Parts: sequence; structure tokens; C-alpha cells
Amino acid sequence: MTSDELKKAVSTVLEQPHHTQLYLVLKINNELVLRLADVEDEKTAPEIQRLFEEFLTAAIVDNDDMIVRNLSVADESSNAIYQYDYNSYPEELGLFKSFKLKTAIKAKKFNFHTDDLGSLFGYIIYLGSMENGVVLFKKHYPISLIKRGSLLLGAKKKAERFEKLPGVDIIRMNGDAQLLRLGDTIFVLDLKMLERNMGFSALIQQAATKTVSAIEELDILDDIEVLRDTLEVPSFARKLSKVKKASPIFKLGISKEAIVEFTKNTPELAGKFKYSEDGTQIRLSTQKSKIAFLKLMNDAFLHSELTKQWYDASAKDNITQGVG
Repeated sequence: MTSDELKKAVSTVLEQPHHTQLYLVLKINNELVLRLADVEDEKTAPEIQRLFEEFLTAAIVDNDDMIVRNLSVADESSNAIYQYDYNSYPEELGLFKSFKLKTAIKAKKFNFHTDDLGSLFGYIIYLGSMENGVVLFKKHYPISLIKRGSLLLGAKKKAERFEKLPGVDIIRMNGDAQLLRLGDTIFVLDLKMLERNMGFSALIQQAATKTVSAIEELDILDDIEVLRDTLEVPSFARKLSKVKKASPIFKLGISKEAIVEFTKNTPELAGKFKYSEDGTQIRLSTQKSKIAFLKLMNDAFLHSELTKQWYDASAKDNITQGVG
């Protein structure tokens, strides 16, 4: 889906008659369960709807800098929204992925006598009609829950004295979200939240391991274990996870000999690598050489035909198809 298509889809939901429903996602015995939030109709429900309408408008509809990238191949970017294109899903995404309004409206209501806000994992917010809508996921963090045992101080308008507020559990909520779903398509708005809280790091490890295996088959490194050791570093594993699927080197079957020769004759790579005694394999002896090798395998060193200069382009779009 392109950014224009995403904007249009969200705009359609907001422009048509719609309502908003709030669901609490509880983590009970390591299982995520859904509870319908019984929200007061006159003041609270419209305010929740306004919060998330404004969020969608600012983050999607009016965001001219927004770009949509496939999650499996894109580098992290401040203005990117990532379309989830993996074939498998972590368990933490299951409830959000399978959410259906017609089923959800029959879910149990959150009950303060039988449910515990201490088990709150996140929220699912639905905006739309019964036929068409946007599903949002918002992660809950403990800092946003103020327990009734806390001392709450509040000031009333036209008063100069703070007073103790009633001792009740309070959820502090702002209008943002980290995941968005349209139909069956999930979009990631906050990549770090997905990795840290939704079990996505395990999928990254799997993809990164496949990349290391593919590089091992290429036989381009004199010691593959040096690269395999980097799987334990999250930031490096994330970069590795994209190489096997995204790199033209694997798609086009570029030979080991051509790659090594490229590293020796490209100004941008001069001095970045050491080589085996026979000069046929790359030796990764420093952290800088590992980073340079990942860029190499991602085909991130580009030559401008206009200026005849070399560039390090970590994010690029293929424009060769359809030109002419």
C-alpha cells in the first residue's frame, strides 16, 4: 500500500459516520485477553474519539512527509510507517491481528471486582462503522497507571490550595498508538515498541540467522563466526535481518569474486577491509568493517552517473523498472 492509499483509506473512515470503542488488553497467566471498556457516553466517549481522530489526522492524513515501507526490508526512518509483510506473527500480535468488531462487541466488560488494572498490557481502539474501520493498538506502560494507594494532589480553578483527590485507580491516556490495522493489513507506527514489547525480536533473530547462513554459503568471509557473534547485538541483528530478503546481491546472484573485487576498487570502501592471505575472502577484524560489510551486502554504495561520485545510500528505491 502506498502512502496516498493509506491516507485515503483512513480519510474515508474519518469522513463517514463512525463511532469509537475502547478495549483493554489484559495479560493474565501470560495470555492476552480482551475486555470491553464501559465508557461514560456523554463526556468521556466523545473525548476519547476526539483524541484518536486528531492522532490519525496528524500522523496519517495530514502528514505530507509520511512514507510507507515494507517492514522486512526497510531501514529505520523517522517519517516511515512500516507495512507488516512477514509471514509469521509473534503471539503478542495475535489478539490485535484477529480483532473483529462483530466479535469484540460481545466481549466481557472490564469489571473492577474481577479484573485487575495491574494486568493491563495495552488498548485496542476501534474507529469506524460496523462495515469499515481503523483498528489501533496502544501499549500501556505502568507509569500511566496511578494506583489508589498513591497520594494524588489536585488544584481546583480559582483556588490557591492543593487538595487530596479521591483514592481511585486512574489511567492516564493520551491520543497516540503504535500499531494500525486496515482490513487484514497491519502498519507499524512505532518500530521500537514492536521490537521491545510484542515479541518481534524473535522474528528478527530468525531472519538474521538466515542471512548469516546465506553469507556462509557465499563463502565470502574467512571467518563466518565473527558475523554470527553479532546476532546477540539487537541493532546489528536488525540490520542483518533485512539483507537476505532485500539485497540485490542475492536476488541477482552476484558472485563472491565480483563482490571482493568491488571492495578493492571502490573508493568508498578503500581501507575498510582486510583480506585472507590469498585475497579471495574478506576478513572482518573491526566493528567498522562489520558495518561496512553490511552496507556492502545491502548494495548501499551507489555511483552517480551525473557527478561520477560514490554515495553511501542506506535507503533507496529501485527506479530502473518502468523507465524509458
